[in-house]
Amino acid sequence: CAVCLGRHQHRTIECTSTHTWNGQTKTFGECIQKGLWTKDGKQICTGWQRDEGCNTPRHDACHMCSGCGASTHGAQKCPRAQKE
Repeated sequence: CAVCLGRHQHRTIECTSTHTWNGQTKTFGECIQKGLWTKDGKQICTGWQRDEGCNTPRHDACHMCSGCGASTHGAQKCPRAQKE
């Protein structure tokens, strides 16, 4: 999940978690109207969160991890994410 970084069965667009899957860290992003947003109102690219990343060269959403805010990886590769 791009919000709580958990791998348990649920839909990201319905995730209302305020903390990551293990309860240790507050979530960086949140889902609002089927989009990912930072707590301070920046839109986060949903494609960037997948293993393969985003292949759209230009758009307004930020290429940052929805789990921690880093620009070097997406949620699937975040060190805070639940391991398989």
